[in-house]
Amino acid sequence: MRVSSGQLSQYVLSGLSRQGAEYGKLIQQMSSGERITKPSDDPLGTVTLLGLHRDQQNMEQYLKNIGDVTSKLEQTESYLDASFDVLLRVQDLALAAKNGSASDSDRQAYASELKSLRDNLLDFANAKDEEGHYLMAGSQLDQAAIADDGTGNLVYQGDSLVRQVQVARGVTMGANITVNDIYFDAAGGFFQDLDAFITDLDTPGTDMTPSGTVMVDRMETTLASLNRALTDIGGRVSSLRSLDTAQQDVSLANDKIIGEIESLDYVAAADRANQIQLALTATQKTYSQLSQLSLFDYL
Repeated sequence: MRVSSGQLSQYVLSGLSRQGAEYGKLIQQMSSGERITKPSDDPLGTVTLLGLHRDQQNMEQYLKNIGDVTSKLEQTESYLDASFDVLLRVQDLALAAKNGSASDSDRQAYASELKSLRDNLLDFANAKDEEGHYLMAGSQLDQAAIADDGTGNLVYQGDSLVRQVQVARGVTMGANITVNDIYFDAAGGFFQDLDAFITDLDTPGTDMTPSGTVMVDRMETTLASLNRALTDIGGRVSSLRSLDTAQQDVSLANDKIIGEIESLDYVAAADRANQIQLALTATQKTYSQLSQLSLFDYL
């Protein structure tokens, strides 16, 4: 089969074009540091990268949510821990005042301290986060959890909603607790019994046995409720920390896979670019020689 000079030239030019395109692609890859500069470079790799980048975006949001929920729960936990210590002091005073042997001055001192402790408990129950939102009022973020109803009685103003936040694929975590479950029940609540107890202490000659008995019983149930809340929060925080570690590990693994797909092997790319450059030089030299041949050179 004879190959004409025109066909030979076309073949050489086609080779130059292919080599030039590959060389240009390598230079672009080396400049960007990425192996895939357009989807056609690696269609399967491109699809895989899209999925991984989407997973990473979701992971970033999950990690942010974990941090936010953990922060709020830890803040709540600190206020409940402080409340627990205050309640233990209230219990001590209730037991001391209940026996009826206290003098009027002792009773006044007990009442004065209990009023101060009551205010401390209210402050803790109505604690806010760094954004100014109430931590323990359910979904009522802008309303104090406990307040005076206008008649001198303290009531719960929030709701029972536990805000669920997504912290992993298919996993949600409660971001709050409500003090309603700690201080209030169908019979009234802790503050109602405490106020009645303080009133009796402030009234000389009043038999402290009835209200004292109620107060001591109330302390047991309130401390138990608070302890359950602390246990609940502790369990959630522990789960969140485990999730955070797991998500961080998955994110690092994804980053590694993304790097393996995206990243260019500079040594191999530079070596290939050098080979192409040598081939281009040789091909151009050959084409130059062919273009200078006359008809008699082919006879």
